[in-house]
Amino acid sequence: MRRIATATLAAGIVITAFSLTVKPADASVGFWRTVGLSGVDAYGFYNTEATKVTLNFDLKDTKKDGYSAALRFTFTGTKKQKDDVRVVALQGDRLQDKWQTVTSTRLKHLYIQECRGTWKKSKFTIKKCAGWRQHY
Repeated sequence: MRRIATATLAAGIVITAFSLTVKPADASVGFWRTVGLSGVDAYGFYNTEATKVTLNFDLKDTKKDGYSAALRFTFTGTKKQKDDVRVVALQGDRLQDKWQTVTSTRLKHLYIQECRGTWKKSKFTIKKCAGWRQHY
């Protein structure tokens, strides 16, 4: 009887320890990098969890030409959810490099588009964009 109790206790401890150290099956981590639009260089990591996705990325403006680098993100969800669109742009026209974070509760797909634009009176206007790229 003691052996059965000890074996059961040991199995319970192993299962508990395993469940605390393993990521959920629906979580995924990935890397992405922009390609295509001159003057914009960006890369980062995404982490999808059960209820949200988090993007950590580095956005660089590689040209001093009067335009600022920007990224446009579209997160898609279920048919009942409206797409979540975000634009992140660097301030001003100068060579810059800045780490940023974006989160969303739309988990189905992530699309990223590199853009160039201008600032006028604290408002960013997109002038040119590359094509959309699906990252998950």
